[in-house]
Amino acid sequence: MIIGITGTLGAGKGTIVEYLIQKGFRHYSVREFLIKEINKRSLPVNRDSMVLVANQLREINSPSYIIERLLEKANQEGENSIIESIRTQGEAEKIKEGGILLAIDADSQIRYSRISKRQSETDRISFDRFIEDERREMFSTDPTKQNLSACIKMADFVLNNDGTLDNLYRQIEEVYKKIILEKGQEKKLGGHKRPSWDEYFIKITALVAERSTCLRHNVGAIIVKNKRVITTGYNGAVKGAKDCLELGCKKDELKLETGFGAEQCRAVHAEQNAIAQAGLHGVSIDGGTMYCTHIPCRMCAKQIINAGLKELIYYFDYAGSKGSLDLLKESGIKVKKIERPNPIINFKD
Repeated sequence: MIIGITGTLGAGKGTIVEYLIQKGFRHYSVREFLIKEINKRSLPVNRDSMVLVANQLREINSPSYIIERLLEKANQEGENSIIESIRTQGEAEKIKEGGILLAIDADSQIRYSRISKRQSETDRISFDRFIEDERREMFSTDPTKQNLSACIKMADFVLNNDGTLDNLYRQIEEVYKKIILEKGQEKKLGGHKRPSWDEYFIKITALVAERSTCLRHNVGAIIVKNKRVITTGYNGAVKGAKDCLELGCKKDELKLETGFGAEQCRAVHAEQNAIAQAGLHGVSIDGGTMYCTHIPCRMCAKQIINAGLKELIYYFDYAGSKGSLDLLKESGIKVKKIERPNPIINFKD
C-alpha cells in the first residue's frame, strides 16, 4: 500500500509520517532525495536549491520523475510505504494510480511559528520570505513545477492542523480507519503483513534486548547467516556474577556519562555476547550479518570486524559509538540504519 503526503510548509506532514511509521509503514522522503542531488552539485542546502534541482529533474525527465524513483524503491521492498512530499500534479497523479493521497494544511502564521521553532537548514527565513516562497510553490501551469494548490485539491483526504497535536492525531486515526474500511485495505493494513527479512531479524533483536540486565540501555544483537539466526546476545553481567538489577549501576554510582568508563561497567555488551556464543559453540559466523538494536561502540566494532562479519544493521544511535561507523566502513563492513520496527506482533492463531 502506498500513501502519498502533500501539504503546505509546516502544516504537519512529518507528524503524519511518524504516525504511519508506528503502523509499520516505510518512509521515503522527497526532501532527502533532493538533498542528495543538491550535495552532488555542491549547492547550498536551502529551499531555493530544492526548488531549482527538483524543477530541473522534472523538466529533463518527467513531471513525476522524483516520485517514480521513490516508487521504484518502495515497490522493490514490497512494503506499506509513505512518500513525502508530493508537490506537482504529475506526482499526485502518479501516486493516485495505485495509492492514496493525503493532504494537510494550517493557518500560515501557525505554520511559520512551527518552522521557526524547528530551525532546519531550509527553515531559517523571515515571515515575508516564507509567504513569498509559498506563493511561488502554490500555483503553476507548468506541469514540471510545484502546484501545491492542485495537489491538495486532488487529495483523497484533507486534514486541518490549526489545533492541538491531539486533535491532529484524532484526524489521522479517523482517516487511517477510513482507508482500511473504505479502500478495501483490511488485509494489507489491518491484518497480517509478512515482514521483510530485515524487519524480521531486527524485530528479534528487540525481543532479545528484553533479557538485558542493564539499567541504562537494553541492547539486543543477533548474528544471521544465510537467513538463519546463528547466535543472540544482550548486555548483562558475566556468567555467575551478580548483575545491575541486584547491585545497581556502577556507572551511575561513579557519575559517568553514557559512552564513558566502559571498564567500570559490569556488563558484557550484546554484540560481544553474540560473538562469544559463536566461539563457545564452535559455529562459524564469517561472512554473516549482525542485527543490533543500537549502533555498536568502538570496542564492539573492532570485534565485529575481526569476527569476519560483513554487514551491520541497526536502528538506534548510541552516545558511546564515536568513531565506530568510520572504523566499520574503513574495514569494508556494510552498515545500514533502518526504521525502528513496529512493536506489534501480528500473527493468525
